[in-house]
Amino acid sequence: MITDILEMGEQTKLRGQVVVVGSGIAGAEVATHLARHDRQVVLLESGRDRFDPSIQTLNDVIFLGKRHRELNPNSYYHQYLPPELRGVSRVRQFGGTSNVWTGKWKYLQPSDFDGRPWVANSGWPISFSDLLEHYRSAAKDYGFGDLEAEAVRPEIMELRGKLAAKGLKMSSFYWEQTPTRTAIRFGDEMRRSQNLHVILGATATELTLDASCQRVSAVVCRSLEGREIIVEGETIILAMGAFETARILLSSDRQLPGGIGNQHDLVGRFYTDHPKHHTGILKPGNLTREYARELQYAPKPRFCICFALDDATQQEHELLEHVLYLKPIYEKPIERLWRTLRGRPVCRDGNGAIAAYRVKFVTEQAPQKASCLKLGTECDALGQRKLEVDWCFTDQDRRSMAKTLELLTHRFAEVGLGTFDFGDKPPSLENMTDAAHQMGTTRMASRPEEGVVDTDCRVFGTENLYVASSAVFPTGPSYSPTFTILALARRLGQHLLQTTSLTTPLPKGEWILASLGESSRYT
Repeated sequence: MITDILEMGEQTKLRGQVVVVGSGIAGAEVATHLARHDRQVVLLESGRDRFDPSIQTLNDVIFLGKRHRELNPNSYYHQYLPPELRGVSRVRQFGGTSNVWTGKWKYLQPSDFDGRPWVANSGWPISFSDLLEHYRSAAKDYGFGDLEAEAVRPEIMELRGKLAAKGLKMSSFYWEQTPTRTAIRFGDEMRRSQNLHVILGATATELTLDASCQRVSAVVCRSLEGREIIVEGETIILAMGAFETARILLSSDRQLPGGIGNQHDLVGRFYTDHPKHHTGILKPGNLTREYARELQYAPKPRFCICFALDDATQQEHELLEHVLYLKPIYEKPIERLWRTLRGRPVCRDGNGAIAAYRVKFVTEQAPQKASCLKLGTECDALGQRKLEVDWCFTDQDRRSMAKTLELLTHRFAEVGLGTFDFGDKPPSLENMTDAAHQMGTTRMASRPEEGVVDTDCRVFGTENLYVASSAVFPTGPSYSPTFTILALARRLGQHLLQTTSLTTPLPKGEWILASLGESSRYT
């Protein structure tokens, strides 16, 4: 069922076996999975069915370093969205940031999990094989195309071989026709479920601990209208983005100075994103003309390709992994005329003749402690301390990006993909934007001295608090983290079913409430 916090009365206590905070892709996935397996789940969402600008302002942060893109109705980004969401990278609404997502699904590659000696703090404590079954099951259940089958399609293998001969590699992603919106995909199921109670308008403001300070006993939620509820649970899952996950851990500092999971001052540290540049042009070459149909972006759904320097080159030059995407720009009549008059060969895909390709250059960021989030002194409308975001970069980031561009420019021309034109604004960290891929603020590690969550995504120092979010990514070499977020959420759901000992279930379809000291039941 789905209710609003305003329907629940003041000072209400609610109890479920599992409490999930956040209704985006990770939160909706793990909550519905557990509810289908007879767990009583409470799902808390700060936003409501409709976008509310006053609730959205709770996302406001203070930038100390490089700024992120912000709301701009005339933004280049998300032109298909309503003006109030264009340029927004974190959304407080039922469905979370899936409400503005573009629908690109991409595996991390096996090598993305490996530590690289030339990249400090790199590598995951789990491997690609630990997520493969979850990638596969999600692709089947969500109706994605088979990325593994696509990788061995003859045309793709042939192109990959030609690129490899010149020190380049490629990988594929699946682009949905209609991006997954969790409020749409799961909304009806959530309304019908007898095991899942979704509460909208409920902003999680604090996690309270038991006497041992090793178990989270409840989540305190408040609304802008002044309502408050306390939601108790045996297992707590934070399925918010990297910003809000770090914020609530740091804010829950009444019982543990410094906040929960922060015994080694690592909550909010190692913040990374994927800085990107999207105004370059590629003039197509012979190989691009030969494989133009493989580079189409429409019609969707379809598989698309991205390019990078191969692993040997990255190791030789001690580079990060930077990825390049090509989007066709189709000829206008005057361009077709000039091409014909000059006798130039046509580059054509299934949609028409191509004048050029828009180049999107996306960079990996080296993880470093100095790139971080911390609580400031300014407060939001709920009286919560706002985050101060110091998104900063290293000399390695700058050297790696410059060398990668140099090598890509040379190798693209050599293999016949074409020549770049970045005009008077070549990519630099100063003119690049964020990609709305916030990662790393509660990074996964084998030991608490190196991270905030363990390999099961449980917060170190706690017995029952988990994170389902890109906040746990130690590194994010490949662009588009959403598929890995979903795979991690699936893996966590299975882990909890197999290992968590829950108390006797509540009566089916009933939720125990205590309102103003009186016991009642809410169905």
